[in-house]
Parts: sequence; C-alpha cells; structure tokens
Amino acid sequence: MSGPILAFDINGSRGAKLTRITPKAVPASEAIDGGMPVQPKITAPHPDRAAHTMPEPAVAPQAQVVETADRPAALYSDAAAARANLASVYAAVLGVDLPKVELLERITAAGGGDLSGTEIAKALKGVGLVAQVQSANVHQSSWPALAEMNNGELVLVLEQVGETVVVYDAAVADNRTEVDVLDFTPVFTGNVIRADVDVGELSRRHANEGQKEHWFWGEIKKLRRIMFEVALGSFVANLLAVAVALFSLQVYDRVIPHQSTATLWVLAIGAGCAMLLEAFLRIARARLMDGAGRKVELRIQTLLMDKLLGMQAGQKGQTPSGTFAAVREFSSIREFFTASTIGTLTDLPFIVLFLALVASIGGNVVWVLFAGGILMVLPSFFMQKKMMKLTMETQGASTKASRLLHEAIYDADTIKAQRGEERFRRLWGEFSALSSLATSEQRKLSSTLTFWSQGVQQATYVSAVVVGTFMVFQGQFTVGTIIAVGILTSRTLGPLTQLAATMARWSNVKAALEALDGIAQAPQDVEEGRTYLRKETLKGGYELRELSYTYDDDAANTIDIPALSIKPGQHVAVLGANGSGKSTLLKVLSGLHRPTAGRVLIDGVDMGQVMARDLRRGIGYLSQEVRLFAGTLRENLNLTLLERDDERLLASLDFAGLGPFVRNHPKGLDLEIRDGGEGLSIGQRQSIGWARLWLQDPKVCLLDEPTAALDQTLESTLVDRLHTWLDGRTAIIATHRVPILALTDRTMILQNGRMMVDGPRDEVLAHLQKEKKAG
Repeated sequence: MSGPILAFDINGSRGAKLTRITPKAVPASEAIDGGMPVQPKITAPHPDRAAHTMPEPAVAPQAQVVETADRPAALYSDAAAARANLASVYAAVLGVDLPKVELLERITAAGGGDLSGTEIAKALKGVGLVAQVQSANVHQSSWPALAEMNNGELVLVLEQVGETVVVYDAAVADNRTEVDVLDFTPVFTGNVIRADVDVGELSRRHANEGQKEHWFWGEIKKLRRIMFEVALGSFVANLLAVAVALFSLQVYDRVIPHQSTATLWVLAIGAGCAMLLEAFLRIARARLMDGAGRKVELRIQTLLMDKLLGMQAGQKGQTPSGTFAAVREFSSIREFFTASTIGTLTDLPFIVLFLALVASIGGNVVWVLFAGGILMVLPSFFMQKKMMKLTMETQGASTKASRLLHEAIYDADTIKAQRGEERFRRLWGEFSALSSLATSEQRKLSSTLTFWSQGVQQATYVSAVVVGTFMVFQGQFTVGTIIAVGILTSRTLGPLTQLAATMARWSNVKAALEALDGIAQAPQDVEEGRTYLRKETLKGGYELRELSYTYDDDAANTIDIPALSIKPGQHVAVLGANGSGKSTLLKVLSGLHRPTAGRVLIDGVDMGQVMARDLRRGIGYLSQEVRLFAGTLRENLNLTLLERDDERLLASLDFAGLGPFVRNHPKGLDLEIRDGGEGLSIGQRQSIGWARLWLQDPKVCLLDEPTAALDQTLESTLVDRLHTWLDGRTAIIATHRVPILALTDRTMILQNGRMMVDGPRDEVLAHLQKEKKAG
C-alpha cells in the first residue's frame, strides 16, 4: 500500500501540524544530513477528506524572517524553526529540557543555521544526550526518534505498537496520532536522528548527594581500564627485567667456569630480546598514560571554564590572580596523576616480587633491602606538613606578585600620573623576596629528600654487596649470586626513589587541587540536578519583598528595600548620591547578584526559579563600565555568536552613534580591540555597550549611568531614539544626567540603600527643586 501518509507541516507559530504527503523518491542532496529541507506547500483540508496531498515546489523557499522570543528579526527559516520545535519536543520525551529558542541559539552559535540532522544531533549532545544520525528499520526498537520523510520533513515517532506507528501531533488533544506501518514505510527514507540519555548523566541525575562523583576524582576513575592495561604492561616489563639479573647469575656461575660460549650466546640473545621487549612495553605505557592524560585534561579544562562562566557573581573566594594561577597549574596536576603517579603506583607492587626473588637467591640479604626501603621513604612522610606550609607561603607570595604585575601593566598610566612607581617597586621587591625565600626553602627540602633517597639506595646496594661478600667467604654464596642481588637491589629500590620524588611534589599538587576545588565547587547560577522554570519571553514586571543585599557578611546592608513594585513597560529613574546603592540594585534586578535576604519576583515568579539563560536573554544590563575584550569590533559586538548579518551590526552602531566612525575607519568592523578597549575613548566604549543592547533586543533594560560618558550632542540624539526604542519595554535607569530623565515616568531616590522617595517623575523633580531652594 503506497497511499498518502501523515507528516509534519512547517508552522512557525503553532509548532508542527499534520498533513498528507505523497510518496516519492528523495535525491541524495535532500537527505537528512544535507542542509535545509524542501518546504512543502500548505493546502487547506478538504471537507470530504482528511487532507489534500501536498504538491512539491520546484525549488526550496527563501529563508524568511521568523519572529522568535528573543530576537524579533532573527533570520531563521520556517523550516529551521519547525525542526527546532520538533527537536525540543523530542528532548522533552527523553527527560531533557531544551526550549526551541535555546536550540536555535546553540546551533547558530556553533556555525549552523538550517538545522540539518547533524546540527540537531550536536545540539542534543550539548544537553547531555548521546545523539547521532543513523539508519533504522520500521521496528519497535527504533523509536522514539526523529524520522525523515522522503520530502525532507521530519516526524517525531514516539513508539510502535504492533502494526501501528504513533506519531507526535501538536494539533490533536493528546499530541498522538496513529499511522499504519504500511502507510508509513513507503515514505520513510530509513534515516533517523536517534538520541539516548547518557549513562553518566542518568547516574548524576538520580544519585544521592553523597554519591555524586567528585569533579576531578570522577575523571580519574574513568582511567581504571587504562590503569589496568598499564599495570598489566608493568607486570610483564618487570618480569622481563628479572632476565638481566638471571643472565648475570647464570654467566658467572655456569658459563665462565665451563667456558661455554654457546650457552653464553643463547643467554645473551635471550637477555637482549627481554630488554628490547621491556623497553617497548615501557614506551607504550608512557604513550598510553600521556594520551589518557590529555583526554582528562581537556575534559576538566572544559569543566573548569564552564564552572567559571556559570559561577554566581559576587562570590567571596579567590582573587582573579589566584584563580588564574590555579588553572595554569592544572597541566602539572594532570602530569602528576596520569604520568608520574600511575607509573610509580603500578611499579610498587612488584617490589614484593623482587624482594621474594632476592630472598630465594640471597636469603637474609633481603633484610638489608627491606631496611633500606623504609629509610628511603620515611623522611618524605614526616616532612609533608612542612612542605605544605612552604607551598602555601610560595603560592601566597606568587599570587600577590601576579596581581601587582597585572595592575602595573594595565594601569601604568595611572601609576605614572599619580607618581606611584616607588610604591609598586617596593611591593614588587617585597613579594619577590618572599616568593624567592619560600621557593628556595621548598627546593632545598625537596632536593634533600631526593638526594636522601638516592643516597640510601646506593648505601643499600653497597651494604647488600658487603653482606653478600661475607657469605661468599663462608661458602653460602657464589659470585653470580652477588651480581644478581646487586642488580635486583636497584630494581627493587627504583620505584621507592620515584615514590620519594612524588611525595616531594605532593604538597604543590594538593594546594593546586584545593584551589581548583574552590572553583569547581563554587555555587552556580544553574544548580545541578534542579529543574528550572523556562520563560522564553518576559513581560518585565518586578516585585521586591523584604529585599536586602550586602557585599560582606559583617557589613551593613548595601540595599534594604521592604517592598517595591514595577509594572511591565514602566520607565523608572533611580536617583541618589554616589554609593547610595543604585548600581547594586540594578545588578540584583538583573539576576547577576542574588539577594542576601528577601525575594525578587519577575512577572510574578521568584527569580531563583527561572533558568538563568532565559533571564539573560530577556533582561539587558548596561553597566556604567563597558568591558571590551581582545579581538575585533565585530567579535565584541557578537559575543553570543548569533549575529550573521553585518548590516545588523552596522545598524546597532548607527543606533549607538558610532556608525560614522566605524564606516570611515579603514578596518571597519575588523577594527582591532586591545585588552580592555585600550585605544578607544570611554564614550566610544559606552556606545559599543549600547550597540550590544540593541542587538540583544531585551524586554527589560537596566541602564547604569548609560549616557555618563557621552557628549551632549550624542546624548540628545540617543535620548530621541530611545523614546521609540524603549516603547513597550521595562526600563530602569540609574543616572545623574537630566536629559535622560525625559524617558521616564517615575522617579525613585535611594539613600544609603533605602528607598527615600518614589513617585511620578514631575512631582519628585519638583520636590527636589523645592528642597534645593530651601537648602
């Protein structure tokens, strides 16, 4: 049977809608992984039939401007919007929250656009799913999956019950439509996007708090298989190492007395093969550990960056210099655990094997080796506390020196203008002296421990030979036995020498791990394992209840507002003296800083319940200090990576008053921005901040001294533009400038973090004028 079958129509506003398509062959270029699907023509249902068939247009349609929740002029095609909606439903079926807008942003930021199968699979991988494009048969085990129809459309198949396929359909009450397998099969290309929840993600999702894996040790545990392979290689390599000792024993005891050259060559060839095989195994072991270490390093470096970017603002923890130093030290931590330590630990058990072999060959000489081994590692255990103290002193001085150097480089002009050179020279000398002294003490102690273990190893070898010689005099040993015991002594104590060196480094590694743990365990904007409320659009209404905020636990409240309500679309000015709490209030309202006590509600919902990503999309925050990053002007405007149209970038600069400057500059949007925006005036940086806000197009605008750095002409022009642009948006403006007050209809006055005045703009300004005249 090859009649028409239900498939999804593209409908950006309502999601997916079922209609009928006629089976046909699909060119290879229109496969699920081949870019934008062909858009079918929509026909109204006939009164006597379920639906008409959909004739195929000759060419794919042009990309259309589709209004999305965050960007009303986003260039997403209808097909991309429909596919994103379907993929969002598929993710929800698998228990993962992935709104359509977020999926579109993820794919666009990654360089995609038309939501091909591969792009959708990558987006699903980004939220903890294991996804790929693959071939599948019409069978119960193939579903749920996104199936490609032979007109290029996607269908979400939920399950298969007997000879019926259950398809997702947003147009019916229960979102489920049954299709006969005989109708489905002829128009199914056999290609699906299949996703499953990662096993590790399931473990994290359902694990108890105490069972959750540590960010570092959890990754190290994943090396168990590699550790087993390394241990197996070490076992074989150490067994082969015995061949040299046995070779010497046999040569001195059998070959030389009998002058048997044939036996000598056989033994020599065997020993040579053993040494070559041992060398090969140790090289392979080193490469295996290095490869595993690189994978661990990449995963953890990515995790640390995610934690840094997701960390709640205003956390009282490490300084930026300390954080930078800790992250920089991670390579040495990785090398310590995946190269030095694993190799040493896998060799340690074979000490027992070598001691047993020495005991079988040399009898009581084994006690000399046993005593020497204890003497080698004992001082390293006793000195760990002192090593840790020296490490902390070294890191403290190094962090302060790094911070001072950073300030001297980036604020050189201020230092010179304020004649602060002598202060910086003095501090640099003090920090350098402290760091040098602590580092020197640490090196001395580390060198002492290393030389001690090496010296004890040599003394043990000499002692074993001396004891063995007396036993030769007594007729208990042969010369070959002494030689073999001497070789085995070096093999036995070698891992202990490495252990002593490893323990000397442990204090540095432990301190660095503790510093990184502060980053990995820091409170995040999005708490792991918690499900947040998703709001693709915001209305912009605020309500504050018993709000207080303080930067330090023992300090007075920076903000203390018992109650405040701001309606959607309202324009509010916040006035007050310097230090009155205006900037802090805006940061709390933006969600960047969480209140110390009380609640902030947006659209009637506590801000803490809403996904941070949705807040960032709908709330635009323009700081009074616009931060620029090293790169081009285009990159600084397009931090979200969502903008593909240079005309929009130029339009944003026109809006901010920087368009003529950029158009006349030889490099235009490729204008190089140095660290912190050096080379641009403060006013130009503020204009770039306005351009970013225009591109974001938020529903809520929180503006902190937004025109303070602009000249009067540009400020007047911008205010005129804002009269139209802010229409329908909630705007809260902290300012000292009179012209921008024309945009507001309500004025508040803060004093020491408290709301002293709140009322209509004209009344409040008139009140201030009276107080000024009276004063």
